[in-house]
Order: sequence, then structure tokens, then C-alpha cells
Amino acid sequence: MEGKQEKYDKEYAQSMVRRFLPLAIVAIVAAVGIIIFYFCVKRYAGLKEGLDVITTALFPIIIGFVLAFLMNPMMMVFERKILPFFLKKSKNELRTRKNVRILTTLISMIILWGIIILFFVSVLPELYNTIAYLVNHIMEQIYGVLDWANEITGGRYEEQILGAKNDEKIMTGINNVVELAKSYFNVEDQDQLIELVTSVGLGVGRFIVNILIAIFVSVYVLLEKEKFKGQAKKLVYGFFPTKAGNVVMEVLRKTNDIFYGFIIGKIIDSFIIGVICYVVMQIIDMPYPLLTSVIIGVTNIIPVFGPYIGAIPTVIIIFLTEPRMGIYFLIFVLILQQIDGNLIGPKILGDSTGISSFWVVFAIVVGGSLFGFLGMLLGVPTVAVIYYICGRISRFLLRKRKLPEDTGDYIDLDHVDEKTLRLIPKDPEKEAARQKAKTPKFLKKKEE
Repeated sequence: MEGKQEKYDKEYAQSMVRRFLPLAIVAIVAAVGIIIFYFCVKRYAGLKEGLDVITTALFPIIIGFVLAFLMNPMMMVFERKILPFFLKKSKNELRTRKNVRILTTLISMIILWGIIILFFVSVLPELYNTIAYLVNHIMEQIYGVLDWANEITGGRYEEQILGAKNDEKIMTGINNVVELAKSYFNVEDQDQLIELVTSVGLGVGRFIVNILIAIFVSVYVLLEKEKFKGQAKKLVYGFFPTKAGNVVMEVLRKTNDIFYGFIIGKIIDSFIIGVICYVVMQIIDMPYPLLTSVIIGVTNIIPVFGPYIGAIPTVIIIFLTEPRMGIYFLIFVLILQQIDGNLIGPKILGDSTGISSFWVVFAIVVGGSLFGFLGMLLGVPTVAVIYYICGRISRFLLRKRKLPEDTGDYIDLDHVDEKTLRLIPKDPEKEAARQKAKTPKFLKKKEE
């Protein structure tokens, strides 16, 4: 009798452990997460300094992976075109594949660096000259705009315009900004000049060394990418059970598709917008076509807010030079962004993220506030991946409870029947009464 009781107690204890173990694990993980989050909030400055040190140390490695990420699509295209031709005449397939990989990697690297060097050689001098010109002739530009405003208004506001010209506070503020800007372009003090040259020289030297390391890293990553993939898969299936490993692999593939689809698509889309902007500005003969097109193209990479971020400085620059052209350019940019948002962007990007407009804005705002430009760019695909993972977890839990997985089934849900697990929709009459009860008294009197 005692043996049966002991066996029963043991089975009961095991069943209780099986029942509450998942809950205990979730509670422990949540507690650890809360502690880590609290520590990060309280020690944000120290944590940020630590992350900055790590990021600085890993800078060439990170840049190398970024370069490999950008080169990989080109390399794959070239490899698909070139490899079959060489395999037909090859006696050693393995060696041929290796040689073709080296060749396509070098071609992709030359193209990418050619684009980068062309960008800096063509844009930076004009950018410098434009800023220097605007800084040195800002007063003339402002007077020109005021004269234009007086002309188009037929002199009706001439007194106010002349008052703005002679307003000491406005002029003093403008002069302070001009002098501050000039200090970056004209260094007269010899000691300050030596210090500036030394600092810039060290920075440039360090940057060149990091870029050289990054180039080697990007080449090694592309040459050995299959091996790296194999090692990563081996680790996944070594750490996780087979079923969980399959899920992890599926999530990683989806993550790769989202990031590649969004980032590469955005770069192509922004390049097209920049080219269209440059061609149209050349046809209309607007000032600063190259500089303006580059700003519009680069800022267009940021979803939603990017076009407006780029439009503000470019419109101001053109308006200060030729006010009428500034207005025309503003209209052109608005039309161009509508074409991009409704035609070019959807064709290139499609539904690469799979998230709604709300989550896109959320990702940009939070990512930008935490990590600046990089956060605004990577925030959308990051939130898309988190959204995908949360969706998978939600569907798994619903399937486990034998409940419907379609979101549409829950929109008008009132409750779930505990016995039949059937979704019970809201009662229209009860819902109307509830909404009426929530209505403020002064609105009820108006309705009556």
C-alpha cells in the first residue's frame, strides 16, 4: 500500500513539475530581461561608452561585412552568368568554381569601389565649393531674395522688406552664423592650422588602414561564405533540438530575405530617384544639379521621412540662389516623391517588410532617436523581423490551443467559449448600448 502511495506521489510531483516548469522558465527569463533592461537604463552612459569602444575595435570588421553584403548580389549575378561557360571547358570542377568565385569577387569589388570613388570625387568638391560660396555670399543671397519678394508683391510691402534688411538683430544673427561657418573654411592661426592638419592627417591615416582591413575582410567573407554558412548551421543544430533548429533556420532565412530585399531595394530605388532628379534639373537648367540630386538620392534611403529631410536643405539652397527656381524645384520634388511612393518604390521593393505603415513610422522614429541615420535605415527591417517572430510565436500558441490563426477572426471577437473553443462575436445591440453609455453627456443632449 505504501509503495503505491509513493508511486502516486512521485507521479503527481512529476506532473506538477511538467505543468509549472514552462511557467517558471518564462518567469525567470522575464525577470532576467527586466533586470537587464533596468541596468541598461540606469547605466546607459557607461553602457554606451562600452559599446563605443567595442564598435571602434570592430569597425573594420563591421565595414568589411557591410561591403560583402553590398557586393554579394553583384557577385552572384556574375557567377550565374560566367560559371556555366567555364564549367563546360573545365576538367576540375572544384578548382574552376573557386577561380570563378575569385574572379567575380574582384569584379564586384572593382565596381563597388568605382561607384564609391566616383561619388566622392564628383560630389565632395562641389559640396565644398557650394557651401563655401553660400557662406561667403550669404548676405547677397538674402538681399536678392528680399528684392525678389518686393518685386513679385509690386512694392506693397516695401517698408517691411526694407525693415528686414536693416534689422540689426536679424543681420547680427546671420553674421554670427556666417563667421562660425567661415571658421571651418578659413583657418588663419598657424598653431590652429597645424593642429587641424595633424588631427585630419591622423584621422585619414586611421581611416585608410581600417578600409584596407575591411576590403580584405569583405573578400574573405565572400570567398568563404558557404563555409561560414555551414559552420553557422552546425552550431544551430548543435545547440538546439532538430525541430527547434529548423525553426531557427527558417527565421534566419526570413531575416536575410527581409534585410536584403529592403536595403538593396532601397539603394536601387534611391539611385533611380537621384538620376531622375539630376536629368530633370539639367533639362530645366536649375542650379546645383549634382549636389541636389545626391542629397535627394541619399536621404531617399530613409523611408517615409527621407524625401522631406532631403527636400528642406535643397529647396533652401536653390531658393537662396534663384527664388523662382526654388519654388519650381519644391513642386518637382513633391511630384517626384509621389511617383516614387506609388510607382517606382512598390515595383522595386514590393512588400519586402510585410509590416503596416504604423510599424514603419514606429521603427523610423525609435531607430532614429536611438541610433541616428543608421537606426532610421535599419529600424524598418529590424522591426519587420521582430514582427515576423512575434507572429510565428502567436500562431504556434494559438495552434497549440486549437484556436483560429487568422487575425480577421478576432476583429469582432467578444470572448472564446471555454468548452467548445468557438469564437463568440460581439452582440450588436449590447455593443451599441455600451458605446452609448461611453458617450459624454453633452454629446447625448446634442444627439437628442
